[in-house]
Amino acid sequence: MPDRPLKYRKLLKTLRRYGINEVKARGKGSHRMLVGVVDGGLVKHPIKCHNDGEEKPKAVVASIRRVFKLTADNGVTDRDFYQ
Repeated sequence: MPDRPLKYRKLLKTLRRYGINEVKARGKGSHRMLVGVVDGGLVKHPIKCHNDGEEKPKAVVASIRRVFKLTADNGVTDRDFYQ
């Protein structure tokens, strides 16, 4: 099951399982900041989002997974991520 589009609220719910949260005070305008700990260091990743129901394309989901090391190469299978 390769990367697929997700609604923003579903993406946030999935990311929270891995300790990644949105910090609303850090985003500017339509950007939101995702923050998590990866390999002992704090990682911040901005993402553009106009509302929680907006669907994020599969390229954005894949990018987030790479940045936060939530890929199969890092031990998080597609099945685990999308459950």
